[in-house]
Amino acid sequence: LVTGGLAALPILGCAGADRLLYGGHPPGDAARKIALTRELVAAMAPFLCLICCAALLSAMLQAVRVFSVPAAMSCVLNLGFLGSFAYMAWAAHGADAERKIFYAAFAVVGAGLLQIVLQWPFLAWKGIRLRPRLSWSDPAVREILAAMGPTVIGLGVVQVNVLVDSLIDYVISLSVPGCEGANTFLYLGDRLMQLPLGVFGVAVATTAFPYLASHVARGDHRSFLQGVQEAMRMVIFVVLPASVGLAMVADPLVRLIFQKPDLKFTDASVYQTAAVLACYSAGLVFFSLQQILTRSFYALRNYSTPVRIAGWMVLVNLGLNLLLIQIPDPYRRLAGVQIEGMPGPQLGVAGLALSTTLTAILNVLLLWGRLRREMQPRVGELWGKTAGDLVWAAGRIALGSALMGVFVYFSVNSIPYEPELAIRLERALVPIALGILGYYGICLVIPIPEMEEFLRRRKKKEASQSPPLS
Repeated sequence: LVTGGLAALPILGCAGADRLLYGGHPPGDAARKIALTRELVAAMAPFLCLICCAALLSAMLQAVRVFSVPAAMSCVLNLGFLGSFAYMAWAAHGADAERKIFYAAFAVVGAGLLQIVLQWPFLAWKGIRLRPRLSWSDPAVREILAAMGPTVIGLGVVQVNVLVDSLIDYVISLSVPGCEGANTFLYLGDRLMQLPLGVFGVAVATTAFPYLASHVARGDHRSFLQGVQEAMRMVIFVVLPASVGLAMVADPLVRLIFQKPDLKFTDASVYQTAAVLACYSAGLVFFSLQQILTRSFYALRNYSTPVRIAGWMVLVNLGLNLLLIQIPDPYRRLAGVQIEGMPGPQLGVAGLALSTTLTAILNVLLLWGRLRREMQPRVGELWGKTAGDLVWAAGRIALGSALMGVFVYFSVNSIPYEPELAIRLERALVPIALGILGYYGICLVIPIPEMEEFLRRRKKKEASQSPPLS
């Protein structure tokens, strides 16, 4: 019932969009865009049902301690997005170029359906047979409904931040010469960033949550704190080098995926998309830590603290947006970068991504401080030892990631740019491969013990898992 209602809402809203915006008499160009928007919303409406059902299946799998499959589902969606946009970038441009946006719409719906198809066999493997029924008197149902309120508000605050960024981005695209595609640059950079975030950050947070909740249920706050610290260490170990490497290969990666030899996606577009991706990448580890800390409060049944902090972050994000889009682009000023078609010297759309990163950093610091106030009286001096170990581990990993970043940077710049596909593949993929190997070697030299722990856990996981028979 809920998913069906969600599927009907966008159709009803789109049907009245022209009256809401133009009093029922839109001008010619606006009428065409509204008609296209209505068709797109109708085409994508099934996605609401599909993604809600996929989320429910993911929750069921997590309840029976199957985490890798649900964690991979966000990758399915992001790959669908990126694949469709890459196809549109490379497809022949013609009179129906505007209609090619439907490739993205159908890719999203297909990705939602694929998430259900991929998860269903694993539920059957675990012996779960779905029999939907309504039981409002069930205590577990009432507990879920009670917890939904603060959680929905918290998620709504995040959506408000996204909406604010999008509105400012839309104004930039309309009012600043050379930024006509600003909304596209922000969106593509966000999609590329979401892929490693879904693979690593969300996956670790999702896996850690039930174990943290079980420690709290037993009253074992020392094990809970140790679990939070281990989850944060592993996220920093995996995500920090990934974020550094992604920032270093942002330009060749964007060129590889979206720029055809005919340069419809111009050098200016590549630079602005890569700048957005680099700014988002700088906050990738904090986006991931935010996931863990938020779930830590949920495990403690403290739903209000993340919501209150997120509410303040809306105001911080808005202020930073308005400030950072106006400041000069330091890279262009220091390196003297001159690209035809670029807007003024301001950061512009990249400032929106940078404000999101700075807001995430502040959010993590506030959540960590609030967790300290809540946990230190319960665990005593263990908090100081745990925090010290975490800072020491983060310092070692940051050093290793910085050395790897220098290595990747020189690897990228040692390969001259050429428009041929083979050269672009080389400029994007070779530095990534060398960066992975270099980081592994750096972890052995420094040394970084998290590498050994990571490999040991991977071997243990592979040994404990067996594929479903059907």
